[in-house]
Amino acid sequence: MSGEAESREASRQRRRRERAAAVERFVGVPLADVVRENALVHLPPAAAARLRVVHPSWASHMSSPLFAVAHAAAPRRVSGVFVPSAGFLPFDGDDDAVPSPSLSFVPASSELVVLSSSRGVACCFSPADDAYAVCNPATASWTAVPSPPWRSWPRPAIVVLFDTSAYNFRGDFTLVCPFESEPGSSGAYCFQVFTSGTGAWWVTDAMSPAEGLVAASGVAAGATAWWRTSIGTAVGYTPVTGRVDLVTCPGDSDQWEIGLAAGMLHCAVIDGGDVVVFRLHEHGIWEVTTRVAVAEILQPSQPPPPARATTSTEIVASQQHDESGAEEEEGSRAVVAAANAPLRLDDGVRLLGFQGAEVEVVVLAGRRLVAFDARTRRRREVAVPDEVDAAWDGAEHAAHINTLALIAPAALAAEPPLAKPPADP
Repeated sequence: MSGEAESREASRQRRRRERAAAVERFVGVPLADVVRENALVHLPPAAAARLRVVHPSWASHMSSPLFAVAHAAAPRRVSGVFVPSAGFLPFDGDDDAVPSPSLSFVPASSELVVLSSSRGVACCFSPADDAYAVCNPATASWTAVPSPPWRSWPRPAIVVLFDTSAYNFRGDFTLVCPFESEPGSSGAYCFQVFTSGTGAWWVTDAMSPAEGLVAASGVAAGATAWWRTSIGTAVGYTPVTGRVDLVTCPGDSDQWEIGLAAGMLHCAVIDGGDVVVFRLHEHGIWEVTTRVAVAEILQPSQPPPPARATTSTEIVASQQHDESGAEEEEGSRAVVAAANAPLRLDDGVRLLGFQGAEVEVVVLAGRRLVAFDARTRRRREVAVPDEVDAAWDGAEHAAHINTLALIAPAALAAEPPLAKPPADP
């Protein structure tokens, strides 16, 4: 036997031994323990909370910081969207619900605006108070943060970065906020950073040439904060390295949005009657990951039952219906068909920001918010309630994933903002 063949055989035997050892570890282990150790971490927070009463060991397990860290790091799909006036709109009803859709547990004298969200941690802003907070909507935990020293818009463009490593037991976070290098003019943006550990903002030395940065488009992809612009580019800043990225939107479309999938920046573009999703690789190279028709995304959530053969008896009975009854039935069918008909692009279809473990496109069409999984071809949908202004076009929103992530109390510093990050002690 050649050396290469021996190596392959040794590798196969090693894998067999590893699989056998894995099976032996679970043989004789109670099913309840297997579920506790391996399944609970993948449940939405609301569903996991209901299972605390199953057994004291389950409640103890889910109360540990280690479980909260693992829950925040587990792969998940988008839970819902924060929208003006209505707060949080969950895609899966009670399973994705939060204790307070309006985040009323955060003290504020006006409606809170969710600026961005990452791994279940959201940064919100009270315009009336000019106050900021970082919170977990699923657990109602929060901490106040100071206002950034520089801001150029009514809606700050803050992106929250949350570390899901196994050592983040405090729930530390980072905020990144871009601002115009010359207030009131476009052309270049600088960056300011806040960390929960230092409790202070500082202005970095980084600068990016960009115009028309869209404040509500911010998304965290790994350790980088990204925003799109109104001129077809996306700007990224990584606080750990100080790196600035500038990439051009793929394709040629006025309708595009950036989002997160599998920890990488993605871009969704409307191309004719399709939505095309691209993934960003190194050196600013975009790769097509999926293409789906808008008509498929907006198919009725409850299609009519399949047609069946009609018997001769049913034909005779139907012919005996009076004329008025037939007209009423036809009118009812027309109403149902109009309600279930997919909307076209000219009906006001808009892409929204998205995030999750897989590519799940979020689309606003009329008063429908639809999340479409590009891999499974499944859709989830929530209706926009009446309290949301009829003129809302999706420009102001924040996609959110519910987790049990911990929120570190920000140790607010008394010193003025620094021009660069403070040195390690």
